[in-house]
Amino acid sequence: MKQSSDQTVTLVTRTLDILETLARSGTAVTLTDLAAATSMPKATLYRVLRTLQSRGYVSQEGEAGRYSAGIRCFELGSMWAQNLDVRSIAAPYLAVLNAETKETVHLGVYEHGDVVYIDKLESPQQVIAKSYVGRRCPATSVATGRVLLAYSANAEITRVLEEPLPVYTDRSITDPGELADMLAKIRVDGFGVNHCSYRDEVCGIAAAVRDHTGRVVAAVGLCMPEHRFGPERMEFLRDATVQAAVEISSALGGPRTLVTASPEASHVR
Repeated sequence: MKQSSDQTVTLVTRTLDILETLARSGTAVTLTDLAAATSMPKATLYRVLRTLQSRGYVSQEGEAGRYSAGIRCFELGSMWAQNLDVRSIAAPYLAVLNAETKETVHLGVYEHGDVVYIDKLESPQQVIAKSYVGRRCPATSVATGRVLLAYSANAEITRVLEEPLPVYTDRSITDPGELADMLAKIRVDGFGVNHCSYRDEVCGIAAAVRDHTGRVVAAVGLCMPEHRFGPERMEFLRDATVQAAVEISSALGGPRTLVTASPEASHVR
């Protein structure tokens, strides 16, 4: 019984190796190349490929042609992407961030110049910065919004920079050039901050969340009173926020790396 079970696991592993190799290849591959990449005997490989072909997971160019990932792989991936719920997937990581930092945690998405908070965990401390799910804040003025804006399309960044920048405190950024430089720095550093530019004595830090395509789909951030945002906590808050963003990205199928400058975004000013 154990031998049969082991053989089943081996076959499943080999099948997944084939599909992952074809998906990563970016082009159709020969049976010989696929056998070398998966370390599988050609006879076994051929049998598995025939089964995958019959179910639409593998396609072949002619009877003896090269192999590539089939349309069924795309269909399953598309269904998975459509069913993704960023809020529910992010929830356990937001809870960890909230417990570690004891600060208010936000999960926000971008919408036409604003960040909209789709989830929030409040700080357990007595002095906190109040907010609520569904709240809109100008992307130019808060950390989550700045991160989301930094990774928006060039046309959207240009549109926002060409409009008058809102003023809320004496530390609000009103110079488009200064804001453009800040967005460029976010793309290099992988995180953004807000030093009382939206509300007096309220600060924040945020990092970007990516989905399986690498696209920035949300931002996770901390919001707190200014007296808890000093240099002595900055490294800890930054690392905790970035770690949460990376973990959420990974859970969404994205890479476990920081979001840094891309060729498309790096020239925006």
